[in-house]
Amino acid sequence: MMMTLGERIRSLRKERKMTLQQLAGTAITKGMLSLIENNKAKPSMESLQHIATMLEVPVSDLLEESSSSEKKKVVKRAEDLFSEVDYMKPATFDPILETIEPFLTSLTKGYMDARLLDLYSRAAYERKLPDWKTYSDKAIQLYDEIQVSRRAASLRLYRISCKFREKNYHEALELLENERKQMEESSSWTDPLSRLDFDYTGAVFYYAVGEKEKALKTMHDAIAFSKKQKVFYRLDHLYRLAVIHAMMAGDLEEAELYINRLEAYAMFTEDEEICTFNRFIWIHYYTTYAHDYEKAQTLMDEFLEESTKPVEELDFERVEMAKIAYHMKRVEEAKELLEHTEIPEIISHPIDLSMFSERDYYLAKIYEEEGRTKEALHLVQASWNDLQHYPETPYQRKMSELLTTLKQKMS
Repeated sequence: MMMTLGERIRSLRKERKMTLQQLAGTAITKGMLSLIENNKAKPSMESLQHIATMLEVPVSDLLEESSSSEKKKVVKRAEDLFSEVDYMKPATFDPILETIEPFLTSLTKGYMDARLLDLYSRAAYERKLPDWKTYSDKAIQLYDEIQVSRRAASLRLYRISCKFREKNYHEALELLENERKQMEESSSWTDPLSRLDFDYTGAVFYYAVGEKEKALKTMHDAIAFSKKQKVFYRLDHLYRLAVIHAMMAGDLEEAELYINRLEAYAMFTEDEEICTFNRFIWIHYYTTYAHDYEKAQTLMDEFLEESTKPVEELDFERVEMAKIAYHMKRVEEAKELLEHTEIPEIISHPIDLSMFSERDYYLAKIYEEEGRTKEALHLVQASWNDLQHYPETPYQRKMSELLTTLKQKMS
């Protein structure tokens, strides 16, 4: 038997262990809410929006019987699959496409339909399917219709990030700034999570086009906003940005400060992914800035012992392993690692690409020492053809110096 609107509201309120007064808040009276729950009064759209917000559900879940149990199971399965994907392995998105595809023609209204279209469009993009944007457009339309602004904002941000991943950095930044302006003029900007998403992404994009001052301001404003609101979403990502910036700026004291904050955050959240980043960034700190290769070797040994991935599936870490081996006079080991390390397709940010260019830098150094100067020059020139278009970094400067040295040797 289908539940009435009032019954659905009462059921959800009790599930969340809320009193009538807690749900009513200051938007409606406790008495009016009681009448609504007992089907003796109909709520206005404004009241219904308030109730849905307090219950943390889309309005559509209150206005109509929730989507079929089958569709709910599909959403749950698709979300579970999405939480386990590996962006380095695009084929891991295939089960998501296969799960949702049978329902595509029937996805026309409501939150469940929008969510399935959302997940399908993201998976379709990762698998380079040409019609991914069509499903994305429809998902955003449905989200907007039922006023689920956070989901709509997230999907819009994902679409902009796709432009960025295609290395259209300035176009992506322009789209982001335009989208942010529109959100600031709407109620969506009252959601602190959406704001932090846009702040973090904005800082990342500003760094990509060399606007460091704007990147820093956006990053520090976001950290301050996060603390003021006591909403720590995205805080670890912002700290990571702060670490990388401090290292590249030569402020090693500030770099250590933010690494330590990240470690404290990781302990608090018990987030293994943050712990992995912390281990890596300490290794990078010692190989690239502090030049303490014995300390780096100790940390790398600990990292490899705890890592669940085989060495063959590591990328940045393999470059660090090679750097350590090179500086500790294990040159053949370093060469073997570097010659069998390729840049992952998923990496698109100029700073990440600049960091990964150390693979070419160290391999060229080894070739130079072996008397293979022509091969070294070819490798460095090919790397420089991309690096010269990126914002200035210590990695870029090193490559430029090596390029000059090799050209002089060949002249």
